[in-house]
Amino acid sequence: MKMNPTLQTGHGQRRCSGYTLVEMLFSAGIYMFILVGVVVCIQIYALRVYTLGATKLTATQGALKALNQIRADIQQGKLIQVGTADNSGNFTPYSGSALAVGNALQIFQTANQTNPYSIYYLQTNTVGGISSNNLIWISASASGAITTTALTCFITNSDIFEAEDWDNWLTTGMQIVTNSIVNNQIYSVKLQLYQWEYPIAVVNGAGLNSYDFYQIRTRVCRRATD
Repeated sequence: MKMNPTLQTGHGQRRCSGYTLVEMLFSAGIYMFILVGVVVCIQIYALRVYTLGATKLTATQGALKALNQIRADIQQGKLIQVGTADNSGNFTPYSGSALAVGNALQIFQTANQTNPYSIYYLQTNTVGGISSNNLIWISASASGAITTTALTCFITNSDIFEAEDWDNWLTTGMQIVTNSIVNNQIYSVKLQLYQWEYPIAVVNGAGLNSYDFYQIRTRVCRRATD
């Protein structure tokens, strides 16, 4: 019988193929491109989170500082009045049947309404078409020297100060009173403010920005009652 000459009776040799240098360089380039893209995305996200956090801290830092100062003044005051004030700081206290809630608060260190005293009020002057809404502090020393300081800005509410009933709060809850200079009252301070979410960029077109809104409030009773 004649055998096929093309058949081999021995074991054939196997050929093992590997990556060429060009293929390895190409794969490494793709890997590095993906890695750099991931790192850049992480950095951009971290910067965004940092910007949001820094904006919130900036917005609340000034408001908390103002609240701490007002609280300390109320605790040391002898005569406190809730009322209204114009943009020049001219104070008008509420009287009669008007509820003691307004944009201004006057605190006297003595019971006879003389120096020293402080006035906190909302200033709504418009600068460059944008309402600044600053919380202003007017301080009069014992000698009569007047200093004016801006404590915080971007306030959106006008009902910043309230005089509330302390004696009956267990039975009727906190209620706004009509006479803000009697003893044993709680004074409420509420600051609602806004700030750009991205303070260094303009989004949604020219002049339109994304805003974050905050609210900080406290209640405090004066210590030096008569």
